[in-house]
Amino acid sequence: MKKYRFLFSIHTLFIACITLLSAYISIRFGFSLYTDFFIVGVILAFPISFSMREAFRRRERAIAYLSLFQGSLQSVYYCFENSKLDQEKKMQIRNILSNISTGLMQFLKGRPNNVCTVGQHSEEFFSFIRENEENLKSSFSVKIMLFFFRVTESVEFLLATKRHQTPLGIRLIVLFSIYTFAALYPASLLHRVGFEVTLWHVFSLTFFKAFLFVCLYNIQRSLEDPFKEDGADNIRLRDFEFPFPDEKVAAYISAGSLKVADKISTEVPGSPDALNQG
Repeated sequence: MKKYRFLFSIHTLFIACITLLSAYISIRFGFSLYTDFFIVGVILAFPISFSMREAFRRRERAIAYLSLFQGSLQSVYYCFENSKLDQEKKMQIRNILSNISTGLMQFLKGRPNNVCTVGQHSEEFFSFIRENEENLKSSFSVKIMLFFFRVTESVEFLLATKRHQTPLGIRLIVLFSIYTFAALYPASLLHRVGFEVTLWHVFSLTFFKAFLFVCLYNIQRSLEDPFKEDGADNIRLRDFEFPFPDEKVAAYISAGSLKVADKISTEVPGSPDALNQG
């Protein structure tokens, strides 16, 4: 049940209080109002649907780039594992790749101070390539850099997704419309059914509808940051972390007899956006 607490927020409490107060005032003082809530419905429906569509799109693109990040990082790691470098150098590159992954995942989980470490560890990777140029074939270095380009592309997109959200103005319009609905609907309901109904009847009908709107708003707010681990529909970042289990690495390495550097083509898979366009 803890995963579904995002359906409730401080706005839920405020809406309940406003609904109860509006219902009480309308019944106590005989206040009724003819209001066409079609406009309010339009103001609510279109911004909410737009915001949720954009939030879902951000989530799906984030998953695509996380997969690209993991796959490219795996390719770089397996290439070095099948190279002629000594074991100490292989362990060094493994630690560098692990630090890149850890720094990115920590930042996506909500620790902004780790954003600088991602760039620092990327610089360590380039420094490692330069320091070991004599031990690496030129073609091997080019292929590794092509794979690492995809890693960098994925990292930059994920950092931008974490930092930037959907337009604030749209969310404010939706929130204002929900509060307006909760304040005016009791009087409009009394105009239609009369004053013979009880306070709790008016409150329950109004709050039920307003609560649905608030839940949609809270869902959209939850999807704004798809990397939070406390949400029911958020991305499980642990599935994209590095390093990988040793038995998985060993199975992959022993699967073929040829060196990865000789097997991998210079063609590197494109970004998720390029694949979608194709």
